[in-house]
Amino acid sequence: MTDHAVPPPSRFPPLGDADSSGPQTLLDRYRAARERRSVWESHWQDCYDHALPNGQPFRGGGTPGEKRVDRLFDGTAPDAVEQLAASLLSELTPPWSRWFGFQPGPALTGAERDRIAPMLDRAAGIVQAHFDRSNFAVEVHQAFLDLVTVGTASLLMEEAAPGAPSSLRFTAVPLAEAVLEEGPDGRLDATFRRSEATLAQILHRFPAADLPEELRKRGADEPEGRFPLVEAVLPDGLAYRWGVVLDSGLADPSWLAQGRFAQSPFVNFRWLKAPGETYGRSPVMKSLPDIKTANKVVELVLKNASIAVTGIWQARDLSFPVLA
Repeated sequence: MTDHAVPPPSRFPPLGDADSSGPQTLLDRYRAARERRSVWESHWQDCYDHALPNGQPFRGGGTPGEKRVDRLFDGTAPDAVEQLAASLLSELTPPWSRWFGFQPGPALTGAERDRIAPMLDRAAGIVQAHFDRSNFAVEVHQAFLDLVTVGTASLLMEEAAPGAPSSLRFTAVPLAEAVLEEGPDGRLDATFRRSEATLAQILHRFPAADLPEELRKRGADEPEGRFPLVEAVLPDGLAYRWGVVLDSGLADPSWLAQGRFAQSPFVNFRWLKAPGETYGRSPVMKSLPDIKTANKVVELVLKNASIAVTGIWQARDLSFPVLA
């Protein structure tokens, strides 16, 4: 979980306690969406193991710094994934040049377009400067790695703290944390994110939250203990509802924060969408049989070379008598 601040108040009022969808309802919806996602996880893990071993695993949280290449004997697939992700970065969002711009709409007359165009170009330069000074290039590259490997990626855009070099901050959300839902128009417009945080991190991010006394006691006794949070951004008419639920297991689920966005801060995208499926499919999925074959061939070649160099030896154990 990133230590990001609560989104600033928007022009939409926050949800009240009288809202029909309480914290338990949100958790139930999240668990149902995660259950539907579970059929993908073994396939995703297989893709990570063979093409992006440093990706966050689905089988447990993993340990930072641990070796995750024990099953790899051929590096062709990981190299290809990195090269394709780098190509997407350089072609779609090149950090060294402006990759987007603002133009007057077709409703304006010729004179109005000529008057507005310089102001829009200047605004585009200001926005581009904020992108360049932020961590966008690093995080979007990680999102492209996930896109190439498992076919679905999620990028979170937030408002940076006052005084930061850029007003924007980005986070490539691991697919192990993100649970997505597809809306009626076919877009991934509902996003759940499960993360964990210590008591100090919760208090820093949600200073006004009413935390259960049991959680405060546990956090005081175990400063490094982490508590699960479920963050959700769900479409609500023309806007998006935002809420964070504390699911500590020490008390009933409770809201940590609620609010609304005009647009979702999560940018979810897919490589290839198959009909009837929510999550995308990737080039690695298509090439996985070839990747596994190449990996097994190199493994057998290395084992055969080891036998050819060291040989196979047989010796008699003289610690036991030999029967005639």
